[in-house]
Amino acid sequence: MITNNLIKTFANYWQKFNWEIIGPKILDSIIQIIIYSIIFWIINRLAIFLLDRSFDTYLRSRRINKKRADTLHTLTRNTVRYFIVFFYLYTILSALGFPIGTLVASAGIVTVVVGLGAQSIIRDIISGFLILLEQQMEVGDSVIINGNISGRVVAFGLRITTIKDTDGGLNYITNSSITTINNQSRANMRVQIDIPIKNVQQSPLAIKAIKNVNETILNKNNSIISQPQIQAPVVLENNNTFGITIILFVKNGQQSKIKAQLTSSYLKAIEQEELKKRSAEQKNEIKTNK
Repeated sequence: MITNNLIKTFANYWQKFNWEIIGPKILDSIIQIIIYSIIFWIINRLAIFLLDRSFDTYLRSRRINKKRADTLHTLTRNTVRYFIVFFYLYTILSALGFPIGTLVASAGIVTVVVGLGAQSIIRDIISGFLILLEQQMEVGDSVIINGNISGRVVAFGLRITTIKDTDGGLNYITNSSITTINNQSRANMRVQIDIPIKNVQQSPLAIKAIKNVNETILNKNNSIISQPQIQAPVVLENNNTFGITIILFVKNGQQSKIKAQLTSSYLKAIEQEELKKRSAEQKNEIKTNK
């Protein structure tokens, strides 16, 4: 009985609608939404195409820092998309009959919007413009953000900066949350290599091997900026053993590659010098025994 009453009530309520008037309005609204969606999709694609082409032409015709151009490019793309999405939503809501102008102008709505997060969005945008204006970082730079997020800047937007770490993960950071930027792509980078040795007596032999490597590699590698400084013997802090410390400066972005290359070469050279020394000692022993 209850189910039948509910069905009858719903049927009576449904019949009260004047579908001859409401139906065409709904259909007209759906058609308008589809048409506006297609138009704004075309506008978005056309705007991005013209923007990309303009930046490519500008890069070819003028001498400008590519990293800075890429940063401005991504920022402009994001800005254009924000504006297109805003006007798209405004147009759709207007087509549906919402009094957008009255709602936006009313103090109550403005207060609600601010309370829901407009202040943080404004802070993000202002922080993004300041970072761009002061050239603290640009797309392609290797950076360390807030002391714990490291990687390469792959995108710079109005609100969010995207950092790609060494594992390939993408870190999305709001611009207002960025407090410190350690930019490792602006100046020559310091490289410190610690080579452990068995004892202090091994130090002269190891230094000789290291100098031989330096003379060979420095002439071939343009990424090494300064002459390596050799400090020996020293006590290595990581394991409290004797060692040799080599300090040099290289071009930014090359520090990991150079450190790995030199460390491997130093260890091989020291091993070879030790083999030569042992071989010479064995020969001397044989001569002495004779």
